Amino acid sequence: MRTVYLGTSDYAAAVLDRLAGGPHRPALVVTRPDARRGRGQQVGPPPVAERARELGIEVIQPERLHEPEALDRIAAAAPEALVVCAFGVIVKEPLLSAYEIYNVHPSLLPRWRGAAPIERAIMAGDAETGVSIMRLTEGLDSGPVCLAEREPIRPDDDYGTLAARLRDVGGAALVRALDERPPFVEQDEAGVTYAHKIEARDRALDPTRTPEEVERTVRALRPHIGARLPLPNGTFLGVVAAEVDGETLAPAGGHVRADGARLLLDCNGGALELTEVQPPGGRPMAAADWLRGRPDPALTDFWLDPRLPAFSLEELVEAAIREWHSDAEWPPHMAALTWRGDETVLAAARELLTREDPRARAVGSYVLGQLGIPERTFPAESAESLERHAEEEQDAEVLATIASAFGNLGSPYGIETLLRLRRHADARVREGAADALAGRDDERVFDALVELTSDPEPSIRDWATFALGTLSPQDTPTLRDALAARLGDSDDSTRIEAVHGLALRGDTRALDAVLDLLGEVGPHDDGGNAADTIWKRYALTQATVRLAALTGDARLKMHLPALDERLVGTAIEGDLRRAYDRVGGD
Repeated sequence: MRTVYLGTSDYAAAVLDRLAGGPHRPALVVTRPDARRGRGQQVGPPPVAERARELGIEVIQPERLHEPEALDRIAAAAPEALVVCAFGVIVKEPLLSAYEIYNVHPSLLPRWRGAAPIERAIMAGDAETGVSIMRLTEGLDSGPVCLAEREPIRPDDDYGTLAARLRDVGGAALVRALDERPPFVEQDEAGVTYAHKIEARDRALDPTRTPEEVERTVRALRPHIGARLPLPNGTFLGVVAAEVDGETLAPAGGHVRADGARLLLDCNGGALELTEVQPPGGRPMAAADWLRGRPDPALTDFWLDPRLPAFSLEELVEAAIREWHSDAEWPPHMAALTWRGDETVLAAARELLTREDPRARAVGSYVLGQLGIPERTFPAESAESLERHAEEEQDAEVLATIASAFGNLGSPYGIETLLRLRRHADARVREGAADALAGRDDERVFDALVELTSDPEPSIRDWATFALGTLSPQDTPTLRDALAARLGDSDDSTRIEAVHGLALRGDTRALDAVLDLLGEVGPHDDGGNAADTIWKRYALTQATVRLAALTGDARLKMHLPALDERLVGTAIEGDLRRAYDRVGGD
């Protein structure tokens, strides 16, 4: 079959080489004009032009494909078909109607239509990709497919290794399609994904993603584009190779740190070791060698910008909505919105409150509660929006988020709304209200927390009892009686908060309950059934020490901690010394 070939890249040059060796050798090659290439930015011809000339095939490089002169040159070659591969220009009429056009696309269409299918397949963690031979139409890689060949993506594949195999697959598939002329079948639109062009922000390592995703990005851009890490001095550290490294020291991600001879990036849910890097203006080298050169410490221990400046506000908002119900420890896109904290984010959060999707309203409420972290911005405006919206909101999850938002805003915001929400039918809302009311100096708040210590939900009783016993500066008979009423609570956490609060106030009614709890835990037990967290163990220990100092009850002696360097200088030391004096200890 007589053909004309349109292509530009290295990939297209390899396919051209295979095509030229058989009966479908092109009569003409059309490629892009010479351009600046490589690190030196020297002007030179595209790879297809170089290979076509080596093969002795006529080449044209029009500025515009559809200019009359270019169309005439193609017509003069009298092709039976045009073949397009990585050309980089959209083919339009009259070429689409004048010729049958075969397009070589390195993906299994309809997955990864677009400019960067190999890179995006690796980034996404696809198990396989391939090459599709399709008929070119007006849509972006949307024409019917006549042949598809599969190729596995290996765990260690990068762009270079995978593209090399796909060149061979693509060349063979094209020749087979031209030989056999299999029928074209329309693509399934339900399976469409788009391989968008690699932009500058795609190159920057993104700590909002998991370390596995970031490692795939490094491989997907190697060796032709290159991933990079933005440095505090405004330059970039090229990242040539990386390995997933297990636990992170910063669950919020974004921390770059050196650990001996290793360079690590804390990502969302884990750490990534950067094993091979390329310093600004330098050559690739092992990260250990770069660190041995003692670079500026500011370049090896810093935090990436939590505002995610590469993302637009619209992108952050939509990503935040998607991550609302995520199980991830850290919601990076919501956090980025709160860190930005300017008037545009305030307006966006208010707009979210008007949407039908309750996830969007929850995100808007969350952002309004933390706008401007770490320096609060627009608290009065945020509170006014939340209070007004709480009057009409019906979704319990959104109301719970509003309550928590008032907890972040703090006093004096939202008291009336919180007092109303404390009696909501949904436990999530009541719990949010209890959390937000804690620590506020208002008699109505005090009465509300006393009421919540009797809530049917254990977690609410636990928090309200903690708020009264530990956070409240008050010491009244009503408060003590409310704590005492929880000494027999069925929930161990609530009981511990009650005995702790009473012990801090010198109320010995907590003695029997402490002994009961200590019986469950056992002497000097680090875990036990009741004190199963660090705070619970501390609260129970402090209550034990305080009551021993007050009562001298010998039954508490075996449960007293040793007076050693761990406790010297702490809030417990004075009571512990008095306790040992009272019970006859050392």
